[in-house]
Amino acid sequence: MRVPLLAYLAIASEAAPLAAALIARRPQRGVRALILAWCALLLVVDSVTVWLALHGIHNLWLFSFLAPFSVAVVLWTLSHWQTGDLTRLTMRLAILPFLLVWTVLTLAVEDTSTFSRAASPMASIVGLGAAAFTLLARSFVSQGDLPRHDWFWVTGGMALYFGASSALGPLSALLVASAPQLLDRAYELKAGLDIVAFLLIARGVTCPTET
Repeated sequence: MRVPLLAYLAIASEAAPLAAALIARRPQRGVRALILAWCALLLVVDSVTVWLALHGIHNLWLFSFLAPFSVAVVLWTLSHWQTGDLTRLTMRLAILPFLLVWTVLTLAVEDTSTFSRAASPMASIVGLGAAAFTLLARSFVSQGDLPRHDWFWVTGGMALYFGASSALGPLSALLVASAPQLLDRAYELKAGLDIVAFLLIARGVTCPTET
């Protein structure tokens, strides 16, 4: 299987926040450490999926099982950036029902041998909602220039990443048999958006640490 160059660049971009953290030489603790761990998780899993694809080994199941762990990490991470105790607790408590719904959808309607139509898109929508909510909630109470805050760039990048991911599974299932060339264009667009998303996150981890 041939993997396009843009796909390699998209995977490499997941390492951009890790590289930015090293270059910035700032302590990466708390929320930032969790963000970097999330990027590392995506980098490892996506690298493995490409290796499997190059060797002709079925890899769609990896995408299916990456989604719940990725979103669970994001929910816990973004809970630290909530502006109130209630929203912080709500985002943490949402992890368990989210995983239960994902499990039910996977067992009831999904076929891990093909593209996910329900479970993974649902997970991406949850991730998109958490990132967008955090961005808006903190923007309303923030003082000073928004681009000076790490959460501004990180949540924006996460929202872009999950927004693009939410449409890819159903679109892939729809086009894989009828219009494979159009599906290739969709994956190239997704790869381009992923590159932008992780560059935004990388920008965020270089911001001065807030006290």
